[in-house]
Amino acid sequence: MSKTDVQGFELDKNGFVKLKKSNADLAQKSVDNLAKENGKKSKNTKKALPAIREDDLSKNELRELIQKESKKNFNDGFKSIIKKINDTNSTHLSSEEQGKLDEYFSEYKEQVLNKIESGDMSIVNEIARVTENMGVSKSRYNFSFASKFCTYISRYLFEEYDKFMPYDQVLQAVLPYFAWAYCKIDPVKDFKKGKDYPGYIELVRAIIEKAQGIYNAPEKLTLKEFDRLLWYKYKGLPGEDLIGLEESVLKSNQQ
Repeated sequence: MSKTDVQGFELDKNGFVKLKKSNADLAQKSVDNLAKENGKKSKNTKKALPAIREDDLSKNELRELIQKESKKNFNDGFKSIIKKINDTNSTHLSSEEQGKLDEYFSEYKEQVLNKIESGDMSIVNEIARVTENMGVSKSRYNFSFASKFCTYISRYLFEEYDKFMPYDQVLQAVLPYFAWAYCKIDPVKDFKKGKDYPGYIELVRAIIEKAQGIYNAPEKLTLKEFDRLLWYKYKGLPGEDLIGLEESVLKSNQQ
């Protein structure tokens, strides 16, 4: 019999969450419940939950904003969307960076939206580089923001949940375990440093495919389900944070 944690997530022998649809569904349900509760949460968590809840899409603030702006063909620019993603996803963009990105999206609106709709992953690197050489103190390669912008536009404008996935430190930190446990891949490179978003998604899809076979699942997890499950479990929202486990645990056989 599989062991479970106090929340009901099925765990493997090392205490890591299994990549199963039932666990992904539980993670989303937990996010939705947290969004409705008034209990104690961190400031960043309070900002993030209204942007990813799915129990009542009219209360998903980021989705509603993207939908509203799309009805105006984004003629007011993307500044409000950039700010909302920055606020809810802690991407720490400076005001100068936000302004530069708004100029870029306004100028290349059709090209950006077309690439996101088609799932062209090269757009992530293109967006990340917009703020790379601005000549201001916080100009940088914004890989995390670019991945999140493409993800949310894909999900909330084009209703696509399996073309893009956010990149952040939580996913980068836990990927080595899942890459080794499911695919025997070691080591896992730093995708941000390598500016390699396609490689990031390729690894995640390989892990998802192996998980489907291991658990004899009728369907694969989507990128959204994979992202939501690991983000919820390992960001520390449930009161536990397995990031930084000992090397010996990460190297243990998952089977």
